[in-house]
Amino acid sequence: MDRNPAYLRAIKEACPNLDVSSARLHATEGQFNDILFINDDLIFRFPRYEESIHNFLREIELLQNLQGHLSLPIPDPIYFSPGTRSVGTVFMGYTMLAGKPLFREVLNAITERSTLDTFARQLANFLHGLHTLSPAALGLDMPVKDQFAEYKIFFSNIQECLFTFMRPDARNSIADHFERYFNDTSLHGFEPAIIHGDFGGSNILFDENRITGIIDFGFSALSDPARDIASVSTFGDSFFGRICGYYPDIESLLGRAKFYRGTYALYEALHGFRNNDRKAFESGMEQYV
Repeated sequence: MDRNPAYLRAIKEACPNLDVSSARLHATEGQFNDILFINDDLIFRFPRYEESIHNFLREIELLQNLQGHLSLPIPDPIYFSPGTRSVGTVFMGYTMLAGKPLFREVLNAITERSTLDTFARQLANFLHGLHTLSPAALGLDMPVKDQFAEYKIFFSNIQECLFTFMRPDARNSIADHFERYFNDTSLHGFEPAIIHGDFGGSNILFDENRITGIIDFGFSALSDPARDIASVSTFGDSFFGRICGYYPDIESLLGRAKFYRGTYALYEALHGFRNNDRKAFESGMEQYV
């Protein structure tokens, strides 16, 4: 189905002064958003699921309030859809940031040590800067969720929705992973911080020798900064070691980061199961079947 006309109508209605000379959907569908390129220099994001609209609107507010407070460029949603909460009409639009995604295979192909060190320093400084910002000082009302209760619910959903598709030893390994977390009280306490929430290579932009921007704050929350550390740990031990050298007191986060890292594939599989997304389901379940 061609969604361009409907999206363009929504943009025109909310932004009547924007002159649209070209529009094209991103060739590959995003997991949670459709991406429309306008005039080859603007990106418009449209959430694909009704249940994600609330967080999408919070993301717009967060991005607006974070402007000027971080060490790397982030999206600035100068275009957005006021007063609507329906799929197909809710959007944000911003000037495209420079650079291309820093996927792990791209990072692994970089051999220049000074470039790797620059990347690690920039990413560590960005995360530490984000994690030490005060939501109240930024004018943000960000409640702290009961993370322990959320992981209890998440594990229950895994058992209900995914266990039937898994090998018996995989089920046992997952159960052990969660039970160790539930029973180890040292992993439950943390100082809540603003986190990115999805700090993977697809959301980190770079050019030849520097990081140029950070995108997609859709999973940002007031939560455990170790969740962002878990994300960068997936880049491999060598590069992660470089990051650890620049992020102050990172050792205090590593135990919790290890638990979070062990849940990533399960989140993807559960999303695929619930949204009939076969690709996401199979990718998340790959190591468990």
